[in-house]
Amino acid sequence: MKLRHLLAAGTAATIAYLAVKHREKIAQETTETIDSLQRMQDSYQNIQEQLAFIQDYQEPLQAMAKDLQYKLRVYQQTIAGNLNEIQKIQEKYQS
Repeated sequence: MKLRHLLAAGTAATIAYLAVKHREKIAQETTETIDSLQRMQDSYQNIQEQLAFIQDYQEPLQAMAKDLQYKLRVYQQTIAGNLNEIQKIQEKYQS
């Protein structure tokens, strides 16, 4: 056998020994990683559902905002007209 083959076999044997020696820790970390991935997927799904919910309400809220802006302009114009009338009446009685 060549030295290269001996080194490769020795390295493989060392890696196998270390894997067996630390198998419980490796198994625990693998389980934790899988659990973490599952929680991330659940969070992602929850975020997607929340985003869809928000997007469903976006159009009606925009329509309500436009309606409220229109009503505010009408109210301001009405108030401006009423204030003009009040000022005319005040001027009439102050004179």
